[in-house]
Amino acid sequence: LEPPIFSDDKKSRTRMGINHPQLAAMLCPIKHLTSYNEDCKKVQAQLQNGEVKMHAAAWPAFAYEGDSPGENFDPLNMQDSLFKGY
Repeated sequence: LEPPIFSDDKKSRTRMGINHPQLAAMLCPIKHLTSYNEDCKKVQAQLQNGEVKMHAAAWPAFAYEGDSPGENFDPLNMQDSLFKGY
């Protein structure tokens, strides 16, 4: 992963989860993935401040197949390719 998750301070978790650009793409709720791909910094900030809600009914992009997480997501058939991702 780039940037590395751990910095010189091995106890720091500041780059984990939605604070890391690549992990945020994988954790982004699938219905917001198109917006994330268009403007990743904006949607990452919305994830961090709670504007974009992450809850049990909003499956993360990594649960769907594709070369990049959720690439093959079909909003008309949400079960298609679910749990075939990373």
